[in-house]
Amino acid sequence: MKFLLVPGNNSLSHIAKCLAIDERLRALGHDSLLAVGADRAQFVRDSGRTCAILPDLQENDHAGLPTVQWFSDAEKISECIRNEVTLMKEYRPDRVLGVFRFTLKASAALAGIPFDSLTCGCMLHSSSEVLGFDRREEGAAEQKQYLDNFYRYAGRKVGAVLKTFGLEGIADIREMLQGERTFLWDFPEFAAVPPGIDTHHIGPVSWNYWPHDELDIPQLTEDAAPLAIVTFGTCVNSAEVAIRTVRLLSGMGYRVLLAAGGQNELLCASKLPARVTVCRFAPLHLLFPHAALLVCHGGQLTVFEALAHEVPVLVMPLQPEQAHNGLCLERLGCGKRLLPPQIFRGNSQVYIDAFQAMSDDDFCTAVRSCTREAIAPGRLAHARTILESFQATQTLCNMLVN
Repeated sequence: MKFLLVPGNNSLSHIAKCLAIDERLRALGHDSLLAVGADRAQFVRDSGRTCAILPDLQENDHAGLPTVQWFSDAEKISECIRNEVTLMKEYRPDRVLGVFRFTLKASAALAGIPFDSLTCGCMLHSSSEVLGFDRREEGAAEQKQYLDNFYRYAGRKVGAVLKTFGLEGIADIREMLQGERTFLWDFPEFAAVPPGIDTHHIGPVSWNYWPHDELDIPQLTEDAAPLAIVTFGTCVNSAEVAIRTVRLLSGMGYRVLLAAGGQNELLCASKLPARVTVCRFAPLHLLFPHAALLVCHGGQLTVFEALAHEVPVLVMPLQPEQAHNGLCLERLGCGKRLLPPQIFRGNSQVYIDAFQAMSDDDFCTAVRSCTREAIAPGRLAHARTILESFQATQTLCNMLVN
């Protein structure tokens, strides 16, 4: 069988998931083609894979999260659909898989090819969650109104273009993330989703072949100081947040590793404490067995890798989905939100401002509340057991080929 894999390009983690799936499909004897944006092609080639090039809505502003600009240009939406259809007609896959991709469902329908989707549960149209908020928390209603308005705005914009292709319109952009089969890379205990016959929790899809820096891990862990890992992913980032975080952690006695996620502004940071190591990409799966704490943006690929090694997670989000992962960690009993819920209206600065308004003492209190000693006994071990029960890439590929 032949499969076309198309991720959204706002995060390298989406592409990493496709690389893991591509590798497994090929090992099973199938043909697979990965298609990414031009800006991401070198990352794929550096991993040893070839790829096709497709335009992406994200190229309107190169934002790390869905924005109004992604959906404001009808011609760009049409261009993405036309190029996807052309590639499908040339490659002729048996199925296509979209990973957080908002146009592929329409393209597959036009090309007459079955479409499956891989996403997270909180981004499904059927989810009742308000991103970043427990429904009882102040501001939840206002946040829900903003997000619902955004989903409907994006849905109207894309829906109008779909009609020009002879397809039915949509009311909510999240409908484009629902496939004939929708695979969820999280798990029910983390983010419950109303059950559906076409929705399948497969668990985290991990890929551990990042082009990481060479690190002397024994040297990093040679003294008695606990190791704290700080990373804010590969998309939205803030140097001021990262630098203050590592300085405060160092002052608390931690040896700190800052994984920059390829972000040059972090690699160029100066005047960091001597006990801080900075690298472009870090082999997190090799570091977590030695770590006492992860402070991160709340990206699920990173969070789940930490939980698989029983590392507690303190979340400093830079967008609502990440903030929601912090809430899910609290419910699971394996981590904390650094900030109280913030009402996001399209600008990540709201989180940065809240972080800068936090006192050093409050930051240190949050860190202490998120150590192994403060977390309920057995919760991290329980989460690890849950994660070990999933073989996500194998399960997904077996379902794709059957």
